[in-house]
Formats: sequence, structure tokens, C-alpha cells
Amino acid sequence: MDIFQYFLSHHDENVSAFSDVFRTAKEFHQLLGRKSYLLDHYLSMLFRLITEMDFCILEDKIYQTISELQKKMLDDLENNADSIPMFNCQEPATQQELCWTALADTLLEQALIDFLKQNTLIYHTAIDLVDLKQTEQKLIDLLGNDSWEQFQQKLIHCFLPCSLMQLFRQGIIIEITKRFLSRDLETDQEIFRLYLKRFFSEDSSQ
Repeated sequence: MDIFQYFLSHHDENVSAFSDVFRTAKEFHQLLGRKSYLLDHYLSMLFRLITEMDFCILEDKIYQTISELQKKMLDDLENNADSIPMFNCQEPATQQELCWTALADTLLEQALIDFLKQNTLIYHTAIDLVDLKQTEQKLIDLLGNDSWEQFQQKLIHCFLPCSLMQLFRQGIIIEITKRFLSRDLETDQEIFRLYLKRFFSEDSSQ
């Protein structure tokens, strides 16, 4: 795999155009007749939900999450928590970054769990999610499950090529990766190099 090409490319080949979505919506209008207002209502709620994806706010949330995780880690280090791995190094900053590296999976998982909880509550205030689900069910009953699922796939491919959670996850991954690249003042080595040496040397000696 050419990882740089993957970095820049579209990962999903089944990308729907706006015109495909509206063409299908027009066909559904004709099928629904007087009840076409249900589809308009559904699309209105969906579009409002999508426009709530504010990248500036998301960036703030990413930095806030990293800051909170950093504070918790420092508190745990100060109290010698059993859950925090200790590395033999002189620089406190290096110790912190090595801990970030060792606990990267746990920290990412916790960030995602907290983000999901917080944003489920936030988006409940942005639109009526109960109304969205009920309207969707009415449309399924009228149009059939298969036709509706195909339409939803077009909506997802066109308007949600990546979810809010995926964007947040990528932001957290970037911030964690920065710590892999930070350098130890004593050895001038990148943290991930020190981690590979120390982690596997300690692991193999056990």
C-alpha cells in the first residue's frame, strides 16, 4: 500500500452526488403523494444536524480533552498510581511522554467514551432526535425498508463521508502522535524510539 496516497485519497469509492440524493428524493415525493412532507421534514432535520458539525468547536473539544487527560496523568504520576507505568529517565517531561505512549490505547478509548456521552446530550438540544427517529420509521413503513436503506446510504456517502466521532478520533490521534515525536532532552531521541527500546527490553527481561 502507498500510505501517502492513502493519506490523501478518498477511502470510500461509493460517493454519492448531491444530484443523486435530490433525484431520489423527487422520486420519493411522487410515491409519497400528500405525505411527501414527511420526507421534507426528515431531510430538514438531517441537514440541520449536519450543519451543527462545527470544526472550530470540535478543535476546542480536542484540546480540552487532551488537557484533561494530561492533568489526570500528572495527578496519577504525582500520587504514584499503580495504573501509570514508570520509566527510568531523568527528565520529567520524558516520563510524561513515555506514559502517553504506553497508555495511548486507554487514553484514546476514554476520550471517545466521554465525547460520545457529552455530544449525545448536546445534539438532543440541537434537534428533536425522537422526532427524527419517528419520522424515519414512518417513511420506512411507507416506502419499504430496502428503498429507504438505499436512500440512507446515498445520504451518508454524500453528506457524512466521515462521522463526527471519526473527526474527533483523528484529532486525538494527531495530538497523541505529537507526543511520539517529542524529544528527550537528555538523549535527543524521539519518544517513540525510547519507548520501543525501554518497553521491549523490560518486557523481554520478565
